[in-house]
Formats: sequence, structure tokens, C-alpha cells
Amino acid sequence: MKNSTHNIKISILGLLLLISSISYAQVELETVYLNSNAEEVVYTNNFSNFNDELIAEDIISFRVEIKKAKGDNSHLLFLSERSNLEILTASYLKTIRKGANRSTDAEAFVNFLREKLPELIHQFKKDNNLEELYIISRKNTFNGKIDALPSVL
Repeated sequence: MKNSTHNIKISILGLLLLISSISYAQVELETVYLNSNAEEVVYTNNFSNFNDELIAEDIISFRVEIKKAKGDNSHLLFLSERSNLEILTASYLKTIRKGANRSTDAEAFVNFLREKLPELIHQFKKDNNLEELYIISRKNTFNGKIDALPSVL
């Protein structure tokens, strides 16, 4: 009798541990879309429009733009049948600045953006203006200013 109550207590304790470990485990599953349409249908893409605005400025002052975006508390929105993304404009500007500063060429810049914003990976493949965005963004980053200095050698 004593042995069976001990077994029951151990079983209950084991069951509780199993339930608690399952409830604390965080499982992230990627969405799988089961449709025959290979092309992503985009409903809203503020990122591409914002990139065009930045390119049109020709000189980007990240400090000023980030401060203005924080004051406005503005968001950029991307809605499609595959993904939804809403991000603060200031955070997106910081991502662009960081990518332009760390990248040595436009291809590395695009790869950086794809890594930081995986929801937009299909759009980055279609955007032809990311190379221009890199060139304009790179001019006003620390490493871009260093690169622009004349060589002493």
C-alpha cells in the first residue's frame, strides 16, 4: 500500500513537470500558405513608398529624420496575403542606417535588410531602388564619410 501511494505521487509529480515544461516551451511555427498563386498579393506597402521618398531627398540626415519620426510616432505598414508587418518609422530608419554603415556594397546592404526584416524578403527581391537607397544612405553614415575622405597614400 505504501509503495503504491509512493508510485502515484511520483507519477503525479512527473505529469506536473511534463505539463509545466510543455506550457513554458515557446514554439514558433512559420505560416504555410496553401494556394496555387506563386505571386504575393500586396495590399499595402509603405516601405517601398518611404524608400522612394528617401531617395528623392538625395541627402539623408538620419539624426534629423529619426528625431522627426519619433516625434510623429509614425509607423510603416506592409500587408499582404503572406505577411503583415508594422514597424516604427524611426526603427526602420535605424535599420537602414545600420545596414548602410555595416555593408561594403549594395548586395550586402540588401542581405542585411532581408535578415532584419524577413517579412519583406519577397518585396526586397522586387525593389529595384534598394541600390540607390544604399548609395544615398551610405553617404551619411560614419563609414561612408570615412570612405569619402581622400586617400593620404
